[in-house]
Amino acid sequence: MDTLIQTVQHILHKHPLLGPDTPPQLRLQALDDYSHAVEDYLEVVEDITEALSQGVKRLRRRQRAFERRMDEAETNAKQFQQEGQYKLARAAANRKKVLAEAVRAYKQEADLQNARLLQFMDARLALEARLTEVNWERIRLESLLSQEGILQPL
Repeated sequence: MDTLIQTVQHILHKHPLLGPDTPPQLRLQALDDYSHAVEDYLEVVEDITEALSQGVKRLRRRQRAFERRMDEAETNAKQFQQEGQYKLARAAANRKKVLAEAVRAYKQEADLQNARLLQFMDARLALEARLTEVNWERIRLESLLSQEGILQPL
C-alpha cells in the first residue's frame, strides 16, 4: 500500500500541461489523459479507504468485546477472592491477563490501520482537489479555444 501512496504522490506532482509552445489541442488531450489517470487512482483510493475504514471499525468492535470480557474476568476474580475460592480467583486473574493481551493486540492493529486509513483519506482529498484543478483548467482551455475558433462547442 505504501507504493500506491507513493504513486499517488507522484501523480499529484506531475503537471499534465506541456510547454507554452505546445498546440492547444495537444494540451487539451494531455489534460484529458491526466484527468482520467487521476480519476482511476481516485477510484482505487476510495475503495481502499472504505476497506480500511471497515477494518478499523471491526478491530475496534473486537477490542471493546475483549475489554468487556476482561472486565468480567476481573469482576469474577474479585468475587472468587471474596468467597475464598482462591484457585478460581487465580484462574480468573490469569484469564484477565490473556484478555488484556488480546485487547492490546487489537488496539495496536486498529491504530496501525487507522494511521493507514488517514493516509488514504489524505490522498483521496488531494486527488479530488487535483481533479477539480484539472477540470477548471480544461474548462479554461476549452473556453480559450472556442473563443479563438479552434474548438467547436458540442
